[in-house]
Amino acid sequence: MTDPLSGLDALAGRLADIERRFAGVQADLDELAGTGADETGLVSATVDAAGDLTDLAFQPTALRYGAAELAAMVLQAYRRARSAAGEQLAERTDGLAADLGAGLTELFGRPGDFSALGRLDEAAARLESLEARLPRPPA
Repeated sequence: MTDPLSGLDALAGRLADIERRFAGVQADLDELAGTGADETGLVSATVDAAGDLTDLAFQPTALRYGAAELAAMVLQAYRRARSAAGEQLAERTDGLAADLGAGLTELFGRPGDFSALGRLDEAAARLESLEARLPRPPA
């Protein structure tokens, strides 16, 4: 008979391994920024990993353009910045889903394989049995 606590310790250890593997990802994404400029180079935009605009800069001569042209320049710079951020995001997270999927498969089995649930139910039943044997605090 396997000790249910050792099984839970093993599960916790595997989860901790997965957590460690991906610990730096959030910090990396927090620092991610994509910058793009319009075709004239007079307008530049910077976005974060979510594509939210964090900076917008104009060369003084950009302000000589009409409102419609300036708006088009801003949109072009913004779209290029989002594209740059998307490329960086893809590079930094390349293989992440596969690694995470492999780690979760290791923990819980393949989709449709419910044998892990049986082991979890068995461990939970054993824990309940052990808990029932523990002395109760005085009322």
